[in-house]
Amino acid sequence: MRKWIYAIVLLCGFPLLSRAQSLDEIIRLAQDSTILAFQSRYQFEYNTQHYAQFQALRKPQLEFRFTPGYQRIIADPDRPYVYLRNFDRFSTAAKLRLSQKVTGWGGDAFVESQALWSEYFGRDINNRPRDIVAVPFSVGYQQSLIGYNPYRWEKMVEDQRMETARKELNYQLHRIAEEATIRFFRLACAQGKLDMCLRNKETADTLYAIAKEKASIAMITLAELRSLELQRLNAANALLSARGEEQLARESLLSYLRTDAIPSGARLTVPTHTKQILLSDEDVLELARNNSPALQKKEMEITEALQQQHKVRREQGVKVGVDLSVGMQQMSNTFIGAYRDPQFFMLGGITLSVPIIDHGAAKKGVAAASAWKAARNRPFGKRNAPWPRM
Repeated sequence: MRKWIYAIVLLCGFPLLSRAQSLDEIIRLAQDSTILAFQSRYQFEYNTQHYAQFQALRKPQLEFRFTPGYQRIIADPDRPYVYLRNFDRFSTAAKLRLSQKVTGWGGDAFVESQALWSEYFGRDINNRPRDIVAVPFSVGYQQSLIGYNPYRWEKMVEDQRMETARKELNYQLHRIAEEATIRFFRLACAQGKLDMCLRNKETADTLYAIAKEKASIAMITLAELRSLELQRLNAANALLSARGEEQLARESLLSYLRTDAIPSGARLTVPTHTKQILLSDEDVLELARNNSPALQKKEMEITEALQQQHKVRREQGVKVGVDLSVGMQQMSNTFIGAYRDPQFFMLGGITLSVPIIDHGAAKKGVAAASAWKAARNRPFGKRNAPWPRM
């Protein structure tokens, strides 16, 4: 009969032993299921997709644009030099454009092909019912000559923002691991205390039973029996308190993990040794500088402040831009004629913008950008990042 009892106990206890959790498994569960882990991973995923979008926009872009239009002209019939009177104009423009951002110079280069079809309806159109303009091929470049290069600044800011997100995720995962470790050992200590209280209770019950038998034959005094009874009662109270502490520690860990992966009765596997870490003061400071998300975020804010300051300083005065394009073009009243014998053309334009009256907006913008930069000036020594030369 005793063998059957032992077999039942082993079979019932085997699932509990198989569900024992180690520290590494608890940390893995915490980094997968805690609320902070979900928030950190979604934030990192957002920054990753935003950076991927930024990189995609810096690659060659192919765009097709189709623009239909309608125009109604009402002219004065008493003015003979108006050669088109009272007509409707329907037009359609189609353009296929391949563009690329030139990061080093801060401009946009493009290759495009376009066609424009215009149809006129009305009584007095002077035998000009249709215009078709075709540009089979053209190459162009646009850039601001006096200004700031936004592409190089954007590249630096986006790289630092992505690095900040990566360090922030690692930092949050380490925080999760630290909190899970604290709650793990709290539960492990509570389980150890519960086991000790169970042994003390069993020992007190055994001693009390033996003393009770001896008291029946007057081998021990009544005072000794009452002392053992008091020890038995104290052991029962300690066991009850230990069970409450173990239950609280278990619920604390399970609520943090947001799972029931550690059922009641399952035992934790406490690691027998820890990894030895030997670091000097200089190594600790260097690791803190390289892996601190707060420092990386501070550097990103400084870069953004420098970008804003450089932008408002360059844009407060005269602005000059250039637009150049060369290609082939032809005009006819048929599609075949528009693409037959195209003529070479070259276009160039310079845009000059001179602020005359802005009520001090440019000066106030420079002052605001300087104040923003000063407010975010780094307090972390002289670890400067290489700013782009403009």
